[in-house]
This record gives sequence, structure tokens and C-alpha cells, in this order.
Amino acid sequence: MELVVRLAGVAGQGVQSLGEILARSVFRSGLFIHGELSYHSRIRGGENAFTLRISDRPIYATRKDADLLVVLTPEMWRVYRDRLRAGAWVVSEEAAGAKGERVLQIPALRLAREKLNFPLAMGVILLGAAGRLLGLNKERVQQGIREVFGEKSQPNLLALEMGWELAPSCEWELPLARFSPGEWMLLTGGQAVGAGAIAAGCRFLAAYPMTPGTPVMEFLAQRAERYGLVVEQAEDEIAAINMALGAAYAGARAMVTTSGGGFALMVEGLSLAGMIETPVVIHIGQRPGPATGLPTRTSQENLLFALYAGHGEFPRYLCAPTTPESAFYLTVKAFENAEAFQVPSIVLTDQFLVDCYVTVPALDLSRISVHDHLLSPEELEKIPSYERFALTPSGISPRAVPGASRHLVLVDSDEHDPYGRITEDLSIRRAMVEKRLRKEEALRQVTSLPEVFPSENLRGRVALVGWGSTFGALREAVEALNAKQDRYAHVHFSELWPLRWEEVGELLRGAAEVITVEGNAWGQLGKLLRQEAGIRPAKHIARYDGRPFTPEEIVEAMTHGA
Repeated sequence: MELVVRLAGVAGQGVQSLGEILARSVFRSGLFIHGELSYHSRIRGGENAFTLRISDRPIYATRKDADLLVVLTPEMWRVYRDRLRAGAWVVSEEAAGAKGERVLQIPALRLAREKLNFPLAMGVILLGAAGRLLGLNKERVQQGIREVFGEKSQPNLLALEMGWELAPSCEWELPLARFSPGEWMLLTGGQAVGAGAIAAGCRFLAAYPMTPGTPVMEFLAQRAERYGLVVEQAEDEIAAINMALGAAYAGARAMVTTSGGGFALMVEGLSLAGMIETPVVIHIGQRPGPATGLPTRTSQENLLFALYAGHGEFPRYLCAPTTPESAFYLTVKAFENAEAFQVPSIVLTDQFLVDCYVTVPALDLSRISVHDHLLSPEELEKIPSYERFALTPSGISPRAVPGASRHLVLVDSDEHDPYGRITEDLSIRRAMVEKRLRKEEALRQVTSLPEVFPSENLRGRVALVGWGSTFGALREAVEALNAKQDRYAHVHFSELWPLRWEEVGELLRGAAEVITVEGNAWGQLGKLLRQEAGIRPAKHIARYDGRPFTPEEIVEAMTHGA
């Protein structure tokens, strides 16, 4: 079973709020959802759409065409009227001009003005009609309205009643609940990264607001007092990362959140983290570039940038969550790896993942393990002398924080000796470079290899290879292709550096053909596969228009290519 509902209007009409209400209502009906936001970079006007996919099984991708379109403006009717499935319904504001056999025109703006003296409620009137068509429980929709609108709920509840009465009886009969309360949860990617940071013990976040990294900052700021966090809106990204490094030097688990343009400003601070071996977690919500690009759209254009940013050579951990559930657990792992190996950890998401609403299994704290990697005051007192950058076989030096003992904890951005003093002794320089790089070998052993579907054996199969948020679209595309001819496989990376590339190469060399599917023009993962594993993809399926992949588009690209 599947239904796709699309709400479409302009910025300022509350489309995102309407989508959240609908998502909560369907989720409380015990059904699985995926909600995708599409919006222009403006306060008023432009496109603002919420596409909600409803299913009786877990889903992690969006769809192109809808079964039910709720349209608020003439412009959005022109944009989306050709993206309807056969037999689709349209619930339209009367002035939008929608026409057709299954078009329900409602004078929602006039009713909101005349009956409620609240023009903004027009969208809720249309939502009420859509809710009845879908066969939703009205009390669940009312609950969603109270949660989203709070003190402004009353006129919106009246608006819901108006719309409900103007719609015909339900067109669709939704299936029975597929799960019970508490078994699954509704989560966005941004919320998941923020929740992962809290679970990992994050105590400090600094950021300069930049779409689509800002939702992580907002999530943590709203919960700062409850969880003992300091959230600082810095004057710029340079200040943000240096604040985070200062907090980490003092012993706090620290994080920054940004996008590609902000990360560009943080690169000198990234190198400083590498030199002073101070852990920091950097969340990059990718969007199309270069420069400002498309600030509210999605892309996968920063993989190679995140991997190679920074002057000099130093290790880092790089992951790209696939779903909000993955974003929670990988953010925890990013913090743990940063602390354990004293390196910067980079979490690569994108606008699609950060903003999407997804039904995921209830987060299980028993699956995560958080450890203290700092020397205790008692351990420090037993040490006759302390060297912050002591040369060790693993490359990991005992880490202490200043003020915790009689020992001085010295760090310096210049090359330094084991104690932390500036040096130009070239033999020490060589030893320090090798010490820092040795950490990468141990880090490589805790980084997971790509997930393979439907089986680990790729022999004779065409392997579609992706990373990050393309996971859902790729998985469904491979399922659809295999339904016609069982010869395809899905190989997906969620951890990208450092990897055991020999094993990756051995895995992919068994495939009949390797095809990369990425939200960029270059095929950045494909370049990495050639460089590190000696695998040359036969084809690259690219998307770089700022929109996410859908399963049907990948199937079409494969079928057309065949």
C-alpha cells in the first residue's frame, strides 16, 4: 500500500506546518511515512511544498508524482498539475484555478477571512478536506494542530472543521496500524543529529546560522538548559570552530554545525584541530554550490572537500548518514571517534536528510557506548611528568585538561615536541607527523564497510553504489529492477574515511559492472573508488539540480541506459 500527498503553496502560507500536522496524524495512525520539504530561499513567495509518502512498510525516499495534491496558489497548480498519478484527487483553493474530474475547489481564503477573521487558516481548511478524503481520524489531526500551533490552535481547529465538512467521505481506506505506540518514532535528520550529539555527551555547540545546518543548532538550543549544553551563535564560522576547539581543550565535548560555505571558513581551524590533536565534531549540511548556490536545496557536492580540506596531512573521521536513524547512531560514533583518536570527525548530511520527516525504529540507547577518554585527576597525580603529545605506538597520546592537576597541559599550533613546546628540530617534526598519521590505522579498523543488498555476493550483478541520503531511493530502485530481472545489487557507504580500501576493492571487483549514483556532477565517490580501491565505475548517474533522487528516476536511468 502506498499513497503520496503533496501540499504546495508559497512561503508564508504555513505549508511546512501543514505538512508536519499531516505527518504527525498519519504517524499516530500507525503507518510509515516519509515527508520531504522543498522550498525556495525567500521569506514570502516562491515554491514551498511538502511531499508526504504514506506506506505500510518503512520508507526512506520521496516520490515524483502524487495521489492527492493540496494546492494553495495558481503558480503551484501550474508547477504540479503534471505530477499526478492516474485517478489522483486535487484539493484546491478556489482562486488557484485547478480544474479536472477529481478537483475539489474550496473558497478557503474567503472562508478564513469572513468566518474566522484569520486568513492564514486557509491552509488548514484545505488540510481538513484532505484529511477526510484520506480517511484520517479527525481527533489525531486535531492533536497535531494543538502540538504545532500551540496558543493559536483554536481558530485553526475551527478551520479544520470547515474543511472536513466540505469534503466528500473518504476516498481511501487506510490500512490498520502497523506498529504500536513506542515501537517507532517520527524524526527528522536534523533532530537526529542533535539527539545523537546529546546522547554522546556534547556540552558545547558554536555555529553561525547557515541552511541546512541550522536545524541542528535550533534543536540543541531548545534543549540546552535541560541537558546542560552551552549553545553559542558565533559572529562567523571562523569564530565558531575556534570556540569549539577552546571548549574541547578545556575538556567539553564540542561541535559545530554549518554548510559548505561555512565549512570553507572553518578550514584553518580544522587544521588547527589536526595539529593540536583536539577532538571536534563538524556537521556539514550539504547544499548546491559554488558560493551561495541554491541555499535551500540539496546536494552531495562536499565529499572530496570534507576529505581533503585543511593544509598539511592529518587524520580525520568522515561519515554520511543514510536515514535519520543512521544520523543518530553515526553522530554518537563521530563523537566517540573524535575523543578516542583525538581527531576531527565530520558528519556529512544534506538538506534532503536534515529536513525530511521519517518513521524510524525507536532509538535504543543500549546500542551506544560512550566512554571518558580523558586522564582523571587521580591518574595525573601518579604521573611524575606529563607530555601532551607523547610519542606512542598507536599515535594516541594521553589527554588531560588544564587545571585538573599540577601538570601543565601545553598545546601549540606550530610544530612541537612531545611536551608541546615549539620546535624546528626536523627529526622531531618527522616523528610527530608519523605519530599523528598512525592514529588513522587504528581508526580504519573501527570504520564500517559498505552495506550490500540483497546479498554479499556481487558476482554477476550490476552494483549500484551510493553514499549518504541516496540510500532509500537506491534500495527501492534495486528492488524494482530485480523484480523484472534479478541481477542488480545495492552497495551503500555510510562511513567514508578512513576505510579498508583493499576489502572494498575486493568486494566490488566481483561485480559485473559498477555504477555510481550521486547528487553531484563529478561522481566524487567514484573518483575516490578509483584512487583508493582501483575500481573504475562504468557509469555515473548524476543529479545536481538541487532535488533529491526518487526511485523511479534511478530505474528510468538504468532502463534507458540499458
